[in-house]
Amino acid sequence: MIASRRLLLASAFAAALVFPAFAAEPYVTNKTMDLAVLMQPPPVKGSAVDKSDMQAVLDAQAAASDARKRLAFEDSAETVYVMFGSVFGPKFTEQTTPKMNALHERIAESEAGTLDPIKPVFGRVRPWLANPDVKAIAQPTKSGSYPSGHTTQVIITAIVMAAMVPEMKYEIWARADEYAQSRVIGGMHYPTDITAGTRAGTAIAAVMFQQPEFQADFAAAKAEVRAALGL
Repeated sequence: MIASRRLLLASAFAAALVFPAFAAEPYVTNKTMDLAVLMQPPPVKGSAVDKSDMQAVLDAQAAASDARKRLAFEDSAETVYVMFGSVFGPKFTEQTTPKMNALHERIAESEAGTLDPIKPVFGRVRPWLANPDVKAIAQPTKSGSYPSGHTTQVIITAIVMAAMVPEMKYEIWARADEYAQSRVIGGMHYPTDITAGTRAGTAIAAVMFQQPEFQADFAAAKAEVRAALGL
């Protein structure tokens, strides 16, 4: 079971590298909602919370097994199939759910269009760049650490997928938590980055669900996903 899951995730990760997605139109951008104004800022550098954050990264890396570290690297890929392929199984692919893939590409662009402009405002340095004792286990990224974009994206997607397949909402949310924790184990983010990403993702999803264009895309993708899974 574990081996097949690893194979599924590795295959999806490789596909994401070989076949990069074309830019899609975002549902939400920083012009829709300015999270730099709305969000709590990161811990002050050198503060007790900041130091605790760094220690949490070091502890997470020390406690992670080799298999968990491999998963953290595989979770560097931001596709819906890497995020939730292990939950939905081999029937959940880009070939069987192209509408879901297109929907997720727009979710990804929404995350980027909302978070990328505000990361320089917060200006937090990633753990692996701030401390030589932190290893870059995940695919290295040098952009701002706060909030976590991977976490924001997986939270948006988990909200969407749980609404599509409520029968599997517990598995969906467990996997979302695992995917987000991969960013800490990978040395790319602090725990407070994950918390901020969770809040950002929830806020973005709430705005998206109010948009008629998203609602239409969601309905089509939901029907497709449920059919592919035999539900």
